[in-house]
Amino acid sequence: MFKDRKRRVLMAAFGGALMLAGVGTTGAAMAAKFRADLSGEHLASAGDTDGWGRARIRVDDTFNEVCADIEVRSIGEVTSAQIFRGAEGVEGSPVVNLDRPDDDGDSEDCDSIGDELADEIQANPAEFYVLISTTDHPHGALRGQLSPSTG
Repeated sequence: MFKDRKRRVLMAAFGGALMLAGVGTTGAAMAAKFRADLSGEHLASAGDTDGWGRARIRVDDTFNEVCADIEVRSIGEVTSAQIFRGAEGVEGSPVVNLDRPDDDGDSEDCDSIGDELADEIQANPAEFYVLISTTDHPHGALRGQLSPSTG
């Protein structure tokens, strides 16, 4: 097909680059996407009743990382944003510290997590929730369970 050696080497290198980028491969691990609708009403204790928000979470078990895109509105100064282990209505323990939303109410970051935790979140997202705490609500202003997301 390609008669000179230079072109064969160039095409082999190009094909290798495409495979490393994941183009044309099958069976490659994909990052799982989740969402959480954040509300003070999702907390057993008194949360922020007029606050709201959303979190888009991506868990990549190939790179063992969790990425979070968080937006919150109508709440006080955010002191922490975390993913907790715990089913709906159950208070759990934190497993991932996320960048807290800044003054404009938004944050986006990625953090390394262990392979076991990445697999666990992907297999049972409803067993995890996002909790946003504020100066007025140090034990939680907004909460939302993780659920699968298509977007």
